[in-house]
Amino acid sequence: MEKQAPQHWLTIAKKINSIAQTGLAFTKDKFDRERYTELLDLSIEILNNITDIDTGKLNFVFNRDIGYQTPKVGIRAVVFENEKILLVKEKMDGKWSLPGGYADTGMLPSEIAVNEVKEESGYDVKPLRILGLIDYNKHQERPFPFDVYQLFMECEIIGGQPQSGIETSDVGFFDITDLPELSERRVTRQQILKMHELYQNKHLAPIFD
Repeated sequence: MEKQAPQHWLTIAKKINSIAQTGLAFTKDKFDRERYTELLDLSIEILNNITDIDTGKLNFVFNRDIGYQTPKVGIRAVVFENEKILLVKEKMDGKWSLPGGYADTGMLPSEIAVNEVKEESGYDVKPLRILGLIDYNKHQERPFPFDVYQLFMECEIIGGQPQSGIETSDVGFFDITDLPELSERRVTRQQILKMHELYQNKHLAPIFD
């Protein structure tokens, strides 16, 4: 029998994990809780075997995320000026990315984009439109063990000065034909090229999926 690809097992593990988390959130039967806990442990064991994430980190992520499972949301700000794109250098890996991060509860997507740009680059921006909403794992060679939707929001600079932040060490504008080494766990070259195409062609519809 042909061996199933890791992506197949990743999908299975996430489904098992979702069933377990939902069950633990709603069941009142102690025997059912034991069964759901076993399913949760099984999903983490599978994920540990097909990803490079250790069991301790997986337990931390999934044991704090209880209840009915829904995708996380990441927001990236797309800022062009004079045909060059704004990028920030991540302290974590020393590579470049669009300003952004995971969405915070209680905030509008546009507010998150504005805050992320300010905190990571020093610039004040005004959100203009959504350029895309994609399934992160569908566009990554090394998908996360949980589902993430990534939203790209076009913004324009209205003030501020370039200044790195707590999580960034440098700020710059780059020609899309001469991009620096990208933090591809955050954004890929193909995504930046697509954002530039949408920026240049206002009539194009946002991308999705």
